[in-house]
Amino acid sequence: MAYFPRLFSTDNAKAAKASGYGYLNAVHYMAPHKLGGVGNLCSHASPACIALCLGQYSGQAAMVSDLETDTNPTRESRKLKAQLFMRARGDYMNRLARDIVKLDAQATRESLKLCVRLNGSTDIVWERISFAIDAKTAKALRLPDMAGRVVTLPQLFPAIQFVEYTKNPTRLGKAPRNLDLTLSYSGNNAQACVDALLAGHNVAMVFHGGLPETFAGFPVIDGDKHDLRHLDAKGGYIVGLTPKGRKAKKDTSGFVVTHSLPLGAGLEADMRIMRHAASTAIAA
Repeated sequence: MAYFPRLFSTDNAKAAKASGYGYLNAVHYMAPHKLGGVGNLCSHASPACIALCLGQYSGQAAMVSDLETDTNPTRESRKLKAQLFMRARGDYMNRLARDIVKLDAQATRESLKLCVRLNGSTDIVWERISFAIDAKTAKALRLPDMAGRVVTLPQLFPAIQFVEYTKNPTRLGKAPRNLDLTLSYSGNNAQACVDALLAGHNVAMVFHGGLPETFAGFPVIDGDKHDLRHLDAKGGYIVGLTPKGRKAKKDTSGFVVTHSLPLGAGLEADMRIMRHAASTAIAA
Protein backbone atom coordinates (compact mmCIF):
# COMPACT_ATOMS: atom_id res chain seq x y z
CA MET A 1 0.00 0.00 0.00
CA ALA A 2 1.55 3.29 -1.11
CA TYR A 3 -0.25 5.40 1.49
CA PHE A 4 -1.39 4.44 4.95
CA PRO A 5 -3.19 7.03 7.09
CA ARG A 6 -2.29 8.08 10.58
CA LEU A 7 -4.22 5.67 12.80
CA PHE A 8 -4.36 7.40 16.19
CA SER A 9 -4.95 10.94 17.35
CA THR A 10 -3.42 12.19 20.60
CA ASP A 11 -3.88 15.91 20.02
CA ASN A 12 -7.63 16.48 19.90
CA ALA A 13 -9.09 18.71 22.61
CA LYS A 14 -10.34 15.95 24.88
CA ALA A 15 -7.36 13.64 24.49
CA ALA A 16 -5.05 16.54 25.34
CA LYS A 17 -6.68 16.86 28.78
CA ALA A 18 -5.58 13.33 29.70
CA SER A 19 -1.99 14.28 30.51
CA GLY A 20 -3.24 16.16 33.55
CA TYR A 21 -4.51 12.83 34.88
CA GLY A 22 -1.32 10.94 34.10
CA TYR A 23 -2.34 9.43 30.76
CA LEU A 24 -1.54 9.61 27.08
CA ASN A 25 -4.99 9.25 25.47
CA ALA A 26 -4.89 7.82 21.93
CA VAL A 27 -8.10 7.83 19.89
CA HIS A 28 -8.71 5.89 16.66
CA TYR A 29 -11.19 7.45 14.23
CA MET A 30 -12.75 5.88 11.14
CA ALA A 31 -15.66 6.97 8.97
CA PRO A 32 -18.77 6.29 11.06
CA HIS A 33 -21.81 4.17 10.22
CA LYS A 34 -21.91 3.58 6.44
CA LEU A 35 -19.88 6.63 5.34
CA GLY A 36 -16.84 4.53 4.46
CA GLY A 37 -18.87 2.72 1.81
CA VAL A 38 -17.88 -0.70 3.14
CA GLY A 39 -20.70 -1.65 5.50
CA ASN A 40 -22.13 -0.49 8.81
CA LEU A 41 -19.51 0.20 11.50
CA CYS A 42 -22.13 1.43 14.03
CA SER A 43 -24.63 -1.39 14.38
CA HIS A 44 -26.81 0.29 17.05
CA ALA A 45 -26.76 3.85 15.71
CA SER A 46 -30.06 5.72 15.80
CA PRO A 47 -31.13 8.22 13.11
CA ALA A 48 -30.33 11.09 15.50
CA CYS A 49 -26.94 9.61 16.33
CA ILE A 50 -26.10 9.33 12.63
CA ALA A 51 -27.28 12.88 11.95
CA LEU A 52 -25.10 14.36 14.71
CA CYS A 53 -22.09 12.02 14.72
CA LEU A 54 -18.95 13.60 16.18
CA GLY A 55 -16.85 11.63 13.71
CA GLN A 56 -18.39 13.59 10.85
CA TYR A 57 -19.77 16.83 12.29
CA SER A 58 -17.26 18.05 14.87
CA GLY A 59 -13.57 18.86 15.14
CA GLN A 60 -11.40 18.73 12.02
CA ALA A 61 -13.98 16.64 10.16
CA ALA A 62 -16.40 19.57 10.39
CA MET A 63 -13.99 22.10 8.83
CA VAL A 64 -15.94 22.24 5.57
CA SER A 65 -18.28 24.78 3.98
CA ASP A 66 -21.16 22.30 3.67
CA LEU A 67 -21.35 19.72 6.43
CA GLU A 68 -23.36 17.28 4.33
CA THR A 69 -21.71 17.39 0.90
CA ASP A 70 -18.15 18.70 1.26
CA THR A 71 -15.07 16.72 2.20
CA ASN A 72 -11.60 17.41 3.54
CA PRO A 73 -8.44 15.40 4.31
CA THR A 74 -9.75 14.30 7.72
CA ARG A 75 -12.97 12.90 6.29
CA GLU A 76 -11.11 11.18 3.46
CA SER A 77 -8.56 9.67 5.84
CA ARG A 78 -11.35 8.25 8.00
CA LYS A 79 -13.02 6.74 4.93
CA LEU A 80 -9.75 5.14 3.87
CA LYS A 81 -9.23 3.64 7.32
CA ALA A 82 -12.72 2.14 7.27
CA GLN A 83 -12.04 0.65 3.86
CA LEU A 84 -8.67 -0.79 4.90
CA PHE A 85 -10.17 -2.23 8.07
CA MET A 86 -12.90 -3.99 6.11
CA ARG A 87 -10.84 -5.06 3.09
CA ALA A 88 -7.40 -5.76 4.56
CA ARG A 89 -8.36 -6.71 8.11
CA GLY A 90 -5.25 -8.65 9.09
CA ASP A 91 -2.82 -5.99 7.89
CA TYR A 92 -4.88 -3.23 9.47
CA MET A 93 -5.08 -4.93 12.86
CA ASN A 94 -1.34 -5.55 12.87
CA ARG A 95 -0.69 -1.91 12.07
CA LEU A 96 -2.95 -0.89 14.93
CA ALA A 97 -0.98 -3.21 17.20
CA ARG A 98 2.37 -1.78 16.09
CA ASP A 99 1.13 1.76 16.62
CA ILE A 100 -0.03 0.85 20.13
CA VAL A 101 3.50 -0.44 20.83
CA LYS A 102 4.89 2.93 19.72
CA LEU A 103 2.32 4.87 21.73
CA ASP A 104 3.07 2.83 24.83
CA ALA A 105 6.77 3.63 24.43
CA GLN A 106 5.91 7.33 23.99
CA ALA A 107 3.78 7.27 27.13
CA THR A 108 6.65 5.70 29.09
CA ARG A 109 9.08 8.37 27.86
CA GLU A 110 6.65 11.03 29.02
CA SER A 111 6.08 9.33 32.40
CA LEU A 112 2.46 8.65 31.47
CA LYS A 113 0.24 5.59 31.16
CA LEU A 114 -1.44 4.77 27.86
CA CYS A 115 -5.22 4.76 27.43
CA VAL A 116 -6.55 3.67 24.02
CA ARG A 117 -9.99 4.39 22.58
CA LEU A 118 -10.44 2.35 19.42
CA ASN A 119 -13.97 3.59 18.65
CA GLY A 120 -13.52 7.33 18.33
CA SER A 121 -16.34 7.48 15.81
CA THR A 122 -17.50 3.88 15.32
CA ASP A 123 -19.03 1.13 17.48
CA ILE A 124 -17.05 -1.98 16.57
CA VAL A 125 -16.91 -4.83 19.08
CA TRP A 126 -13.11 -4.84 19.18
CA GLU A 127 -12.95 -7.41 21.96
CA ARG A 128 -14.29 -9.93 19.43
CA ILE A 129 -12.01 -8.97 16.52
CA SER A 130 -9.27 -11.62 16.37
CA PHE A 131 -6.24 -11.48 14.10
CA ALA A 132 -3.02 -13.40 13.55
CA ILE A 133 0.09 -11.56 14.70
CA ASP A 134 2.45 -11.10 11.77
CA ALA A 135 6.24 -11.15 11.86
CA LYS A 136 6.58 -7.34 11.91
CA THR A 137 4.29 -7.03 14.89
CA ALA A 138 6.03 -9.85 16.73
CA LYS A 139 9.32 -8.05 16.15
CA ALA A 140 7.87 -4.76 17.39
CA LEU A 141 6.68 -6.58 20.51
CA ARG A 142 10.15 -8.10 20.88
CA LEU A 143 8.42 -11.45 21.09
CA PRO A 144 9.27 -13.32 17.87
CA ASP A 145 7.56 -16.49 19.11
CA MET A 146 4.22 -14.60 19.05
CA ALA A 147 4.12 -14.65 15.23
CA GLY A 148 1.07 -16.55 14.05
CA ARG A 149 -0.74 -16.41 17.38
CA VAL A 150 -4.41 -15.32 17.11
CA VAL A 151 -5.43 -12.61 19.58
CA THR A 152 -7.61 -9.56 20.11
CA LEU A 153 -6.06 -6.18 20.88
CA PRO A 154 -7.14 -6.17 24.56
CA GLN A 155 -5.65 -9.68 24.90
CA LEU A 156 -2.41 -8.63 23.24
CA PHE A 157 -1.99 -5.64 25.56
CA PRO A 158 -3.35 -6.74 28.96
CA ALA A 159 -1.48 -3.96 30.82
CA ILE A 160 -2.94 -1.18 28.64
CA GLN A 161 -6.29 0.42 29.45
CA PHE A 162 -8.90 0.53 26.67
CA VAL A 163 -12.06 2.64 26.95
CA GLU A 164 -15.17 2.87 24.76
CA TYR A 165 -18.53 4.52 24.47
CA THR A 166 -21.01 2.09 22.96
CA LYS A 167 -24.69 1.98 22.05
CA ASN A 168 -24.58 -1.82 22.00
CA PRO A 169 -25.90 -2.99 25.38
CA THR A 170 -24.96 -6.61 24.70
CA ARG A 171 -21.31 -5.69 25.26
CA LEU A 172 -21.90 -4.68 28.88
CA GLY A 173 -20.76 -7.12 31.52
CA LYS A 174 -18.76 -9.17 29.02
CA ALA A 175 -15.73 -6.97 28.39
CA PRO A 176 -12.19 -8.01 29.33
CA ARG A 177 -10.89 -6.40 32.52
CA ASN A 178 -8.77 -3.83 30.65
CA LEU A 179 -11.73 -2.54 28.57
CA ASP A 180 -14.03 -0.01 30.23
CA LEU A 181 -17.43 0.45 28.53
CA THR A 182 -19.89 3.32 28.93
CA LEU A 183 -23.29 2.92 27.30
CA SER A 184 -24.41 5.97 25.31
CA TYR A 185 -27.92 7.37 25.07
CA SER A 186 -28.93 7.42 21.39
CA GLY A 187 -32.29 9.18 21.45
CA ASN A 188 -34.30 5.96 21.35
CA ASN A 189 -32.66 3.57 23.83
CA ALA A 190 -33.94 4.94 27.14
CA GLN A 191 -34.98 1.51 28.41
CA ALA A 192 -31.54 0.05 27.73
CA CYS A 193 -29.99 3.03 29.53
CA VAL A 194 -32.18 2.57 32.60
CA ASP A 195 -31.47 -1.17 32.64
CA ALA A 196 -27.73 -0.48 32.41
CA LEU A 197 -27.82 2.13 35.18
CA LEU A 198 -29.75 -0.17 37.49
CA ALA A 199 -27.22 -2.92 36.78
CA GLY A 200 -24.40 -0.60 37.88
CA HIS A 201 -23.10 0.49 34.49
CA ASN A 202 -22.52 4.13 33.59
CA VAL A 203 -24.42 5.85 30.78
CA ALA A 204 -23.30 8.86 28.74
CA MET A 205 -25.87 11.54 27.90
CA VAL A 206 -25.49 14.88 26.11
CA PHE A 207 -27.31 17.82 27.73
CA HIS A 208 -28.43 21.25 26.57
CA GLY A 209 -27.93 24.12 28.98
CA GLY A 210 -25.25 22.70 31.24
CA LEU A 211 -25.23 19.57 33.34
CA PRO A 212 -27.82 18.77 36.00
CA GLU A 213 -26.75 17.32 39.35
CA THR A 214 -29.16 14.41 38.87
CA PHE A 215 -31.36 13.12 36.06
CA ALA A 216 -34.27 10.70 36.53
CA GLY A 217 -32.94 10.05 40.01
CA PHE A 218 -29.45 9.08 38.85
CA PRO A 219 -26.39 11.17 39.81
CA VAL A 220 -24.66 13.03 36.98
CA ILE A 221 -20.88 13.42 36.73
CA ASP A 222 -18.97 15.76 34.40
CA GLY A 223 -17.69 13.78 31.43
CA ASP A 224 -16.08 16.78 29.75
CA LYS A 225 -13.19 16.92 32.21
CA HIS A 226 -11.45 14.12 30.32
CA ASP A 227 -12.14 11.09 28.15
CA LEU A 228 -10.70 8.59 30.63
CA ARG A 229 -13.96 6.88 31.45
CA HIS A 230 -12.25 4.14 33.47
CA LEU A 231 -11.46 6.80 36.11
CA ASP A 232 -15.14 7.64 36.62
CA ALA A 233 -17.00 6.62 39.75
CA LYS A 234 -18.84 3.37 39.06
CA GLY A 235 -22.25 2.11 40.07
CA GLY A 236 -24.92 3.64 37.86
CA TYR A 237 -23.81 7.20 37.10
CA ILE A 238 -24.85 9.33 34.15
CA VAL A 239 -21.77 10.75 32.43
CA GLY A 240 -22.93 14.21 31.41
CA LEU A 241 -21.52 15.75 28.24
CA THR A 242 -22.13 19.06 26.49
CA PRO A 243 -22.96 19.12 22.75
CA LYS A 244 -20.02 19.31 20.35
CA GLY A 245 -20.27 20.60 16.80
CA ARG A 246 -22.66 22.98 15.07
CA LYS A 247 -25.40 20.45 14.49
CA ALA A 248 -25.44 19.03 18.01
CA LYS A 249 -25.65 22.47 19.58
CA LYS A 250 -28.85 23.12 17.60
CA ASP A 251 -30.35 19.64 18.03
CA THR A 252 -34.05 19.34 18.81
CA SER A 253 -34.43 15.63 18.01
CA GLY A 254 -34.10 14.52 21.63
CA PHE A 255 -30.61 13.09 21.24
CA VAL A 256 -29.29 16.11 23.10
CA VAL A 257 -31.35 16.13 26.28
CA THR A 258 -33.12 19.21 27.62
CA HIS A 259 -33.22 18.74 31.38
CA SER A 260 -35.13 21.91 32.20
CA LEU A 261 -38.51 20.45 31.20
CA PRO A 262 -41.16 20.13 33.95
CA LEU A 263 -40.58 16.91 35.85
CA GLY A 264 -43.80 15.43 34.53
CA ALA A 265 -42.75 15.69 30.89
CA GLY A 266 -40.16 14.32 28.52
CA LEU A 267 -37.34 11.83 28.79
CA GLU A 268 -36.67 12.33 32.49
CA ALA A 269 -40.23 11.36 33.39
CA ASP A 270 -40.07 8.37 31.05
CA MET A 271 -36.86 7.15 32.65
CA ARG A 272 -38.31 7.58 36.14
CA ILE A 273 -41.29 5.43 35.14
CA MET A 274 -38.99 2.79 33.65
CA ARG A 275 -36.84 2.84 36.76
CA HIS A 276 -39.85 2.44 39.04
CA ALA A 277 -41.23 -0.43 36.94
CA ALA A 278 -37.90 -2.23 36.96
CA SER A 279 -37.46 -1.75 40.70
CA THR A 280 -40.98 -3.03 41.34
CA ALA A 281 -40.34 -6.09 39.18
CA ILE A 282 -37.10 -6.85 41.03
CA ALA A 283 -38.83 -6.47 44.42
CA ALA A 284 -41.62 -8.83 43.36
